[in-house]
Formats: sequence, C-alpha cells, structure tokens
Amino acid sequence: MLRAVTQTLPQSQPPSGAAMDRLLPGTARGARRTWALALLAALLLGGGAWALRLRWPALPVVQNPQLGTVRAGEFRDELQLRARAEPLRLVQLDAQEAGRVEAVLVQDGAVVQAGQLLYRLHSREQEQLLMQRAAEVAQQQANAALQRSAWVSSLGQSRRELAQLRHQAEDAALQLQRQRALAAEGFVSTAALEQAERQADLSAQLLEQAREDQAAEQQTRRASLAELDRAVGGLQQGLALLQRARAQWSAPAPISGRLSGFALQPGQSLRPGDRLGRIDDLEGGLQLAAEVDEFYLPRLSTGLGAESESGPLVLVQTLPQVQGGKARALFRFSGATPPLRPGQTVELRLQLSAPQPALLLPDGPGVHSPLYVLKGRELHRRSVQLGRRAAGLVEVLAGLQAGEQVLLSATPHTDERLSLP
Repeated sequence: MLRAVTQTLPQSQPPSGAAMDRLLPGTARGARRTWALALLAALLLGGGAWALRLRWPALPVVQNPQLGTVRAGEFRDELQLRARAEPLRLVQLDAQEAGRVEAVLVQDGAVVQAGQLLYRLHSREQEQLLMQRAAEVAQQQANAALQRSAWVSSLGQSRRELAQLRHQAEDAALQLQRQRALAAEGFVSTAALEQAERQADLSAQLLEQAREDQAAEQQTRRASLAELDRAVGGLQQGLALLQRARAQWSAPAPISGRLSGFALQPGQSLRPGDRLGRIDDLEGGLQLAAEVDEFYLPRLSTGLGAESESGPLVLVQTLPQVQGGKARALFRFSGATPPLRPGQTVELRLQLSAPQPALLLPDGPGVHSPLYVLKGRELHRRSVQLGRRAAGLVEVLAGLQAGEQVLLSATPHTDERLSLP
C-alpha cells in the first residue's frame, strides 16, 4: 500500500537578480579616481577665482548710501525761509552810567509808557565825586567873591588917592600962578618961582603916574577875575554833568511800548554801554527778518514777492553785512499786518523767478559734478551739468535722464566704480 507523501513547497518570489551582482576587479579604483578628479577641479576653480580676485580687487563699498531718482517736473526757483517778526520801530536800552542796580521797577515783557522809570542805580564813587566837585565849585566861588571884594576896595582906595593927587596938582598949579604974578611985580625971587614950577610939574607927574598905575592894576584884576569866573564856570558845568548823570541813575523809558530782553537784577553792577534790553513800539507795525545764505545775495533785489500762511509779503531791504555765511533780509506784508507778536516765527517762500519745466534731482552733499549713478549693484562715476538749487531740489541741465538713480550722500571714495553694501 502506497503512502502519499505530502511536502510543503516554499512560495515562489519574483527574481531580484541579486545572485548575479558581483564585484568586478578595478571598480573601487575608478571611483577613487573620479573623486580625486572632482576635488582637483574644485581646487583649480578656487585657485582661479583667487587669482582673479588678486588681479581685480573688490570695489569699494559705500556705507549707508542714500539714493535719489531723477524725475521730470516743474522747478520752482524759491527759497524756504524761517523769518522772525520784529517791530518796525524799537529802541535799544544801554547803560549810560556805571553803578550798582539799587532797584528794578519793571519786569521783562511789561508794557511801559514814555518817561516811566525802569530802574535805579547807586554809585558811591559818583556820590563822592559829586560832593567833591560841589565843594570845589563853592571854594572857587568864595575865592571869586574875595577877589571882587578886594577889587572894590582897591577901586575905592585908588579913587581917594587920585582925588588927593589931583587936589595937590591943582594947588601946585595955583601956587605957580601966584608966584609968577608976584615975580612979575618983583615981590618973589627967581629961585622961589623955579621952586613953584618944579612942585607943579611934580604934582602933575604924580597924578599922571597914579592914573596909569591904577589903570594897569584894574586891567590885571579884571583879567584875573575873568579867568577865575571861567574856572568857576567850568566847575559848574562839570557839576551840572554829574547832576544830570545822577538823574540818569533813575533811567526812564524813552518811548512807550513792550519791554523785551530786560533781565536786570538788584545788586547787579553795570558799566557804560552794557546792553539792557529794548522797547518795541507796539503801534509802529511789524516786519519779518530772515537769514539768507550768502550764495543767494546776487539774486536778491527789492520788490521780490514771498508767500506765507500769514499773507503775502515783499522784500524791502537786504542788509549787506554777512555773518557766519548768512545775510539778513527784511520783509513787510503787502496788505494788512496780521496779529503777530515780536519774536514769533513765520515760514515763508521767497520766489526768485517764474516756475519752469526741468529735470529735478533731490539735493544732497554728494550732488555735484561728477556724481555716482546706479547701474545694477554698482555706482558709476559720471560728469553732469547741474543748474540752480532751491527748496531741496537741483536743476539737471545735462548728463542724466529721468528715472536714473543717483547717490545723494557724500562718500570719501573717488574711484570710477563703487559697490553697494
């Protein structure tokens, strides 16, 4: 009897071909050669790049570049100015005398009237000088009075002496006449007659000499008194000046208006010429004062118009003095003066010429010929022709086209090409 033998066969799987793979001789060596060639190529490329870098160095990089675009527009030839309101009429207050501030009678910003006292000074030196000058005047006046008294006494004495000498001369003349009559009749000797003649001549000479001496003395006294009077007059004038100076120790306001910049303090020492402040005439109107760069001075002329939020203005004066590269220009309102206060600032636009179409470029420290124009990631140096500058814009005359970008900021480099960071 036959037995059936049951055998479990494995499930069939698709052929993978793994039994056919085997390592051929020389394959590992070829892989290593390929990697070596790749490494060598990389080294050659790196070395070439390094050689190129050494031959052509990198472009200078502009740090924090500011770029502006050239555009077509309307060039408005105007200046943006900040003006300050000033009164048309004002008076500067200066110290006239030296001294110490004893009292301040008004405060800064107060409205004062003409003649109102502003402050009082005190000067011990001036007081002493005033007392000394007054004593000198009194002493010289007393001397003049004594001289006049002596002159009057001398005049009286001289008149008495002249009267006595005149009387003696008249007696001598009468005695001579009698002696001559007696001598003619033979009653008087010739010697007596000669004696009478000599006496008459002597009396006449004494009288004439006294008159001359007294005239000379009176002339001398008169000249002396005139000199003394002039000296007293000079001392009196000096005393009057000191008294007027003392009156100026209480300084009155010269005009009515608002006090500005007045910062005196009690105890403060003043010298002649010290600036104390000013008084603005509130009824005299206002003007605007602006500082203009000296570059624009040749283009400023009286009558140019300006615009502001407070109303239209006109340029009335350009002061020739230039300080710190700036000159002062004065404007007045064409119509009614708006309610502004002295010291208030106003923004205005001064129109130098009529608007014209032009290529415009934002102004900046790097905007000059030549300048740098953007191409890709590089800046190329280019010579251009620039025109007027106004309101932060520059007029482009030649060398640029609309849409190009230009380096506005300054750079220390002068290479033909620069790179952006």
